[in-house]
Amino acid sequence: MENENIDFKELSPGEVKEMLLGIRYIFINYPPEKLREIIWQLYRGWVYNSAEWAQEDDIRDMLLFYDFITQLIDDLFEYSQYLDRRD
Repeated sequence: MENENIDFKELSPGEVKEMLLGIRYIFINYPPEKLREIIWQLYRGWVYNSAEWAQEDDIRDMLLFYDFITQLIDDLFEYSQYLDRRD
């Protein structure tokens, strides 16, 4: 596995708390459905603007990335809900 030798920065409790508040904050301003809509608009814009030069692999990779980002949004929202129940 190529990531075995990556050194990760140790986070202080304050840094962890700040990151968690950032996750919560984004969902206060942008509920998951709004974030998915924004990501879809960005994807549509990319497809429209890249129609002349994008290759099949580019389009496939961007669609996979879109799918990954929407799943990440769902996971982060679920995690933020877990944090709210935990507090």
